[in-house]
Amino acid sequence: MRYLIIALLFYSTHGTAQLMGGALVDEGRKLLTPTDFSIVSNKTGVLYFELAVDLNGNVTSERLMLEKTTITSTPTRVKAKEYVSTLKFEPGTYYPKFHKVVVKITVGPTAAITTKKNL
Repeated sequence: MRYLIIALLFYSTHGTAQLMGGALVDEGRKLLTPTDFSIVSNKTGVLYFELAVDLNGNVTSERLMLEKTTITSTPTRVKAKEYVSTLKFEPGTYYPKFHKVVVKITVGPTAAITTKKNL
C-alpha cells in the first residue's frame, strides 16, 4: 500500500510538471491524461501552447506561443498541436467556461526523452 501511495504521488507531480501557468493551474484543476509532455523527433527544442479547456475538461482550442517556441519545423508543430488537443482535464461546472493554461512540450531525439512518442 505504501508503494502505491508513493507511486501515485510521483506520477501526480510529474503529470503537472509541464503545466507552466494560467488560471487552470492557479485554481488546482488536475490533468487526467497520463502524459510526459514530450515528443520524439530529430528536432530539439520546446513548444509552448496556450490551451482553452471547457467545463467537461476537453481542450477546445490551442494557440502556439511563437515568442517562446524554439521549434520552426511545421510538421513537428502540427504533431505537437494534435498531441496537446488530446489532453483531458478534471471536469466541473464550477470552473470558468473556457479555462486557460500554458503547456510546455519538449521535443528531442530518443536519447534526450525517456518515453517514445514517434512522429
